[in-house]
Amino acid sequence: MCRVFSYASVLFVALIAASAFAQDAATPPLVRAPDAARPVGDLRELAVGKHARELPLEGYYAFACGSNGGTPLEQLDDWTGFATCARDRATDLYEVYVEYDDEGEYAARMLLELFGEQDGRLGLRKYYGTKVAGHPVVLSVLFDERGTAQAIRAVTDQRADLDYRRNAYLLRVPLMNAFGAEGWGCQNPPLANGETPIGEFFVKMRCEKIAPSGRRMVVEAHLYRKPGQTGYDRTGTTLEGDFFSQGRWEIWNPEYRPAP
Repeated sequence: MCRVFSYASVLFVALIAASAFAQDAATPPLVRAPDAARPVGDLRELAVGKHARELPLEGYYAFACGSNGGTPLEQLDDWTGFATCARDRATDLYEVYVEYDDEGEYAARMLLELFGEQDGRLGLRKYYGTKVAGHPVVLSVLFDERGTAQAIRAVTDQRADLDYRRNAYLLRVPLMNAFGAEGWGCQNPPLANGETPIGEFFVKMRCEKIAPSGRRMVVEAHLYRKPGQTGYDRTGTTLEGDFFSQGRWEIWNPEYRPAP
């Protein structure tokens, strides 16, 4: 890629970056401040209980069929293509993957190209991308056969850098604090066959709560080694990323009742 930039280009990028900083400073990490001119959604203008045609398009891109926190599948034009996706096995709903259309990310990548790996980030990484409370996530909305959004799902992205991934299980902390530390019903199941602690430590937690809005919140945290993960390769060299760390957040429409 050409590395010739004008001063005007640098100024343009800096202005976009400043805008990203200002937007982040004015916007809480989980819920936007109330605005009389528009309804507040459950997560960045998204809201359960709405039809696919009513969900916003501005600010979102890369629509695709979802895979329960995994790699996106078939591409879609928008939310309304949900019925072309296979049903999610866990919920029997249609899952649509989406990403934030974030100008801050483009600005940061331009700065990276201009100044190089160390100086190009300029502390911007935490301000761009599809994130919840600073954690990169795989975001999706789950629809029933009528096209009504019944759940919003955010799962920490296993493709993220190691420093993000090792702390992914901590997503539960800001979420549970945001909706009040009291009133959560939590389960801490034992490790399954083949799963092992990291040293002597592991986390396996699932918590639910009915939020003041009436939404059913489900939060999960996982930190352990899956079957086959040991932390070492065949030569005995340490593998830093050889573990499973994940946070999961689902917002459910309280009126939803799965078909019998």
